[in-house]
Amino acid sequence: MCPAGVTSNRLRVLLVEDVPDDAFLLERHLRRHGYSLELTRVETASEMQRQLEQSSPPDVILADYNLPSFSGPAALKLLHSTKLDIPFIMFSGAVSEETAVDAMRSGAHDYVSKQNLARLIPAIERERNEAVTRKNRLAAEQALKASEARFQSLVEALPLGFLISDSSGKIIYTNAAIERLLGYSGDDLLSGAVTLFDISPLLAERLNDLISSASSLEPFEAGCVKADGHSVDTLIGMSFLDSEAAEVRRQIAIFLADLSLQKKSEELIRRTEKLAVAGRFAASISHEINNPLEAVTNCLYLVAQANLPSDARHYLEMAQKELDRVSQITVQTLRFYRASTRPSRIDFDELIEAVVTLLDSRLRQMEIAVIRDLRVDVPVLGHDGELRQVVANLVSNAIDAVQPGGRILLRSRSSTEWTSGRSGVVLTIADNGMGMDADTRERIFEPFFSTKDITGTGLGLWISREIVMKHRGSIRVRSRRRSSNGRAGTIFRIFLPLMDETVSLQELHKPVEGLPVLPDRETVAKVS
Repeated sequence: MCPAGVTSNRLRVLLVEDVPDDAFLLERHLRRHGYSLELTRVETASEMQRQLEQSSPPDVILADYNLPSFSGPAALKLLHSTKLDIPFIMFSGAVSEETAVDAMRSGAHDYVSKQNLARLIPAIERERNEAVTRKNRLAAEQALKASEARFQSLVEALPLGFLISDSSGKIIYTNAAIERLLGYSGDDLLSGAVTLFDISPLLAERLNDLISSASSLEPFEAGCVKADGHSVDTLIGMSFLDSEAAEVRRQIAIFLADLSLQKKSEELIRRTEKLAVAGRFAASISHEINNPLEAVTNCLYLVAQANLPSDARHYLEMAQKELDRVSQITVQTLRFYRASTRPSRIDFDELIEAVVTLLDSRLRQMEIAVIRDLRVDVPVLGHDGELRQVVANLVSNAIDAVQPGGRILLRSRSSTEWTSGRSGVVLTIADNGMGMDADTRERIFEPFFSTKDITGTGLGLWISREIVMKHRGSIRVRSRRRSSNGRAGTIFRIFLPLMDETVSLQELHKPVEGLPVLPDRETVAKVS
């Protein structure tokens, strides 16, 4: 006979009994009822302890209430000390009802009198079945705990914000990512102080759609309100955890992905396209201006051959000088916006002078003095257009930083980098503007960070650093805000190593992310 839930009629019995005849009668009774029996009789606590420590513990323990050197209650206490879940049945002679009740209160699963063996088999079957049930329940609980722990670990490791709410919008679970995304603490979200609909009013409408459809929704974009009142663009997915539950008990799983970086990247692409178009347009205009410039230059040359009064010749020389400057600007504009097809050896000081020429009108308009101390005597290997953009960005920033009548220092030297011992060139660009605070210094190389409000893209210094790093160089900044002693300003220091062409050509061919690449154009001869 095998009880429900028990898959074998094999029965291991630990019998706490001092009378061999009683043990014999019990064994015969159990075998008659179909058990494949393995019975072990013990009379002392030490013997019972050894049996409980075996690799295969008994299926049931039957204990006489009174023994000369042991007892049923003592055996029960010993079993409890081992934490084993084994059915324990008091199996004794005539005892009082009060004694039987005390035994049950102490934790015995049942009490059967030796004079009433008819109750023994049903008691054993029942307790074995309940033991199996308890074992299965414990295994299920442990599996559930393990599953919950895995779920918790997975959700906490997600880079996406995740929360669970009920159908009324009350948040009942959050992960760390949602707290970072929205800036709320876990207590704020779980206490009911912030509901799902406070995060985004659109969620109320989408929640109704979800309830109506009784299935998951397509992901949708929505602005979510952060704890500081600012809005963050997110992509939201919603679905029921248990769509079969009653509506009042339904729980909704909600994922929120931060779209801020994607939106900024899309804006970067749009701005880059505009910059590319503007660059091509500027280069095209410069190219087209070259033809009438040649004609005007020739006319001035012919006029200069005539016998002119001194005043007229003075004005002619002024006109020729300004025309030469316009010609130089058109050539530098073409060079600046022309994509570099391959690295080349660059006269660094000449490149710096060309950038200053390109910005000369802004410098003169603000009466800014540019102090040049250029002494690089070796060529630099790199992309001419990219390095021009770096210098132009830094000089243009310096112009923006200084007041009218300010000063900008441009100093170049052949030098050795003290941290690595590499030979190269160093360009220092210093201004006497207002300087930067510590927070600005920490963030100036971040993409999209700008102190120029709507006039700045926040890309110039980021792109400049990427170009310098591509050329295996470094860029450093020091700045001081204006204080009571009046001293302030910013210093940028660029180091570019002298690279071996055979090693660096492949590296320098890599594109720089964020730079507008313009089509190559034919070289324009400098107007004589």
